[in-house]
Amino acid sequence: MKKSVFIFALMLLTLASCSRLESNEKKYAEGLQSEDYEESVKAMAEFSQWLMTDRATMTHDFKLMREQLGMKICTSADGQLRCYSWPTEGEGIAATSYANVLQWYMGDSFIGYCGPIDQMLAGRKADIKKMRTLGHSIDTIFDVKIQDKTAYLIAQSYIDEGGLRRAYVSGSFINGKLKLMPFLFDGIEIAGNNAFHEKAGSLTPVGKLFKWDEKNKAFFAYQTDDNDNIIPGKYTEYRLQGDQFKRVEPVVSQENN
Repeated sequence: MKKSVFIFALMLLTLASCSRLESNEKKYAEGLQSEDYEESVKAMAEFSQWLMTDRATMTHDFKLMREQLGMKICTSADGQLRCYSWPTEGEGIAATSYANVLQWYMGDSFIGYCGPIDQMLAGRKADIKKMRTLGHSIDTIFDVKIQDKTAYLIAQSYIDEGGLRRAYVSGSFINGKLKLMPFLFDGIEIAGNNAFHEKAGSLTPVGKLFKWDEKNKAFFAYQTDDNDNIIPGKYTEYRLQGDQFKRVEPVVSQENN
């Protein structure tokens, strides 16, 4: 009897939590889409703060925001890291900019951060209200085993001032702490970042731009030609040796892999 009561109480708590998450999501989705700029800025700050402080959000599916705001959510395979990005109003010649929020666990501690990954890499605190135009689209997290540790390589992309898209991996989480990419990529700041043309309204899936080969411990970044077009099946290879990736020359072909 006591066991049944406990299970019933647990179900009620779960339902209450789901209801709260869905209610908050609906409220912030409406605020973020408001035509009143001040209202949307306030909703942005409050929504980001919610993500940064409520660990229950880390397993919420945010279906409404994915459908209405085009929010992208990617989570590491082990559930220890989650990245959010959604389009906001751009400025200047930038067609689309993104807001970014990251959540992760460091031991039993839950940590949230709002702002571009690159600012966090540089150790700078960012003003949430300024995050409407600084972030990039975060597309994929690669879980990489390095000796006895797990590294999470975060792939993101943006449209540069010339209207070309750039995709790159700039940072990695290891044991809950963000590490600069030179720690992994043999003194090279980032993997990728070649400018390339994209068809309007159709972005190349990041899975075709970067690859992680667990069996051979190799990471591959896309290549472009002299006309800024992606070369199908051509990648630069970084082979994991010890706790660092070493660039392998020449460029390798993965067309049949």
